Amino acid sequence: MQKLVTSFLFFTLSFSQNYSLDFDGESDYVEVANGSAVIANADQMTLSGWVYPRGPNADSYTQFDGFFGFRNNEDADFYLLQLGNYKVEARLKVSGGGEFTIVTAENSIISETWHHLALIYDGSNIILYIDGIEAGSTEAYGQITNEFLPFSIGRLIWQTTNFDLDGQVDEVSLWNLALTEQQVQDYMYADLTGEEGLVGYWKFNEGSGSTAYDSSEEGNNGVIYGATWSSDAPGPSTVTLTVSYNERWNLVGLPVEVDDAGYTSLFPEAISGTLYSFVGEYQSEYELVMGHGYWLRFPESGSSDITGIPINELTISLNQGWNIISGITTVTDINSIQDPGGIIIPGTFWDFDNGYGEIEELIPGTGYWVRAGEGGEITINQ
Repeated sequence: MQKLVTSFLFFTLSFSQNYSLDFDGESDYVEVANGSAVIANADQMTLSGWVYPRGPNADSYTQFDGFFGFRNNEDADFYLLQLGNYKVEARLKVSGGGEFTIVTAENSIISETWHHLALIYDGSNIILYIDGIEAGSTEAYGQITNEFLPFSIGRLIWQTTNFDLDGQVDEVSLWNLALTEQQVQDYMYADLTGEEGLVGYWKFNEGSGSTAYDSSEEGNNGVIYGATWSSDAPGPSTVTLTVSYNERWNLVGLPVEVDDAGYTSLFPEAISGTLYSFVGEYQSEYELVMGHGYWLRFPESGSSDITGIPINELTISLNQGWNIISGITTVTDINSIQDPGGIIIPGTFWDFDNGYGEIEELIPGTGYWVRAGEGGEITINQ
């Protein structure tokens, strides 16, 4: 789930994840020397990234696929590994010998499909998320104190066996804190830019060369051994919504996250120069912002298809008095809107369909008047 606050962005969505690394299952891997130094002695950690497993179901342990992490089988394990029957193993092994393991159910991941994995250690538990949904957890405690263990991508080693990945990897990140479930979901498609606790971030967007650059402030670049660049990379799913409008004036909104939010791109048939917002007074605009509503004029009735990333939650700042807002990607009952400050005056949600009328639902792509008794925030979600 993506979350947007209209007064400011918590993160920047990435639409430029053009490359991933492809591993052929035969000695391809990335190694970051002394990678464990950034999480040594930490009470919390997070490991996450995208994987595209390609190999057949493992008939024996020698065919397991290593995704990424640390593993020395003694006192410093924090990794994600594919077992037989498409199960995922997530393990933390700490200094002093404590070992804590999650093994998911069979078919938790699907071959030749992109999946997002995140392993969280919060000081009391390890928690595994697959595609933003919790897939297992167990109690855990302790720290990794070894500062000299390499961080590996595409390979994990057990005794004398190399678990080499047949598949692809992208957007691997390492943190010295425990991400929340909401953060895991928010950051899945985010282009991270200096978030707190981010100590390793290998985006694999170089497209050439033998270096995987660390985009965190730590600068721990990895050396690529054998793996090749691929333009196949994970991206957020999109939806297409058809927004209908009447001749003359309409109240409109932006129901999805898009690259180009200019009204001439979203509503190409609109009359030029007729997009207006209202913040105490009318203001001429060019771009639409999620959660805001606008007047826009058309020469005749019609519709526009708008394609973008669905947004399932919006926090909107209201001013005292009248505001024009819009909703999320799905139809929303106004009674489900979260209004903790009780600022919305009952009976003041109005639409305009060649005339004003009170409404009970927010329709994607439509703008609405609403009156607030005082300034504050409301939240719209599924």
